[in-house]
Amino acid sequence: MRGLATGCILAVVLVAGAVAPAAAAPGRSEVHGSPVLLALGDSVPAGQGAVPPPGYPERLGALLENGYDPAADKADPDGSVDFDVVNLAVRGATTATLIRDQLPAAIQLIRERRSDRDPYNDVEVVTVTIGGNDVFQPVVAACLSAPSTVACQPTVDFVLAATGTGVTAILGQVTAAAGRRTEVVVTTYYNPIGSCALSAHPAAVPVADAVLEGGTVPGLVSVADGLNDRIRRAAAATGAQVAELYGALDPADLVGGLDCLHPDASGHQRIAEEAYDTLAR
Repeated sequence: MRGLATGCILAVVLVAGAVAPAAAAPGRSEVHGSPVLLALGDSVPAGQGAVPPPGYPERLGALLENGYDPAADKADPDGSVDFDVVNLAVRGATTATLIRDQLPAAIQLIRERRSDRDPYNDVEVVTVTIGGNDVFQPVVAACLSAPSTVACQPTVDFVLAATGTGVTAILGQVTAAAGRRTEVVVTTYYNPIGSCALSAHPAAVPVADAVLEGGTVPGLVSVADGLNDRIRRAAAATGAQVAELYGALDPADLVGGLDCLHPDASGHQRIAEEAYDTLAR
């Protein structure tokens, strides 16, 4: 009897175990970290002008969460994944200060995420917006504000050459550290001068256009390759993608007034959308 009872109990336990539902496997978010969107640059990615916040990197992060496929390294409306946004951008940054202050932390983060045992928490996307501060103030001082504009041409030549070299160095180091699976997107610059107080100067808008995209302002400056041309060339040399912002923002997307640099909240949204569209190509 005892053996029969024991056998019956054992049979009941085995049957119960067979029909009981298995414990749900832990989801991806419970066992893995989130991929990272890493933002580098100046006051534009730092979010200045975005009222209400956030700035374009955080807005891009929201777009990626609703449509990005990490396995394909591509924006995809059918994709969905949680993103962490790490924004290292600083107001007033130049190519030199980015290399000094932001780049070491960026490369460390990229390497740490890539070397751990979690394949899902890597830096998937890097955005870079830099070079505007290298160029803006020196060109305004030499070409628009000085009693004599004789320094305009040599100043423009010097700052554009130096900035192009700096952008190339930044993108080269970022893409080398990130590797082929990480998408690096660098933005060009829009021309905000027509919507701000500087537009009262008759040469301000054409000088800004020439400095950004190349061109000639008779008697003042002639530019073969503007800042945006040099950004595009740096991207081509390093394998980065280019989000084209020149002509992408309307006057309503800019702060304007005494602020001759920054997008407002709608401008930040447009930049995020341009970067997202670049990742979808």
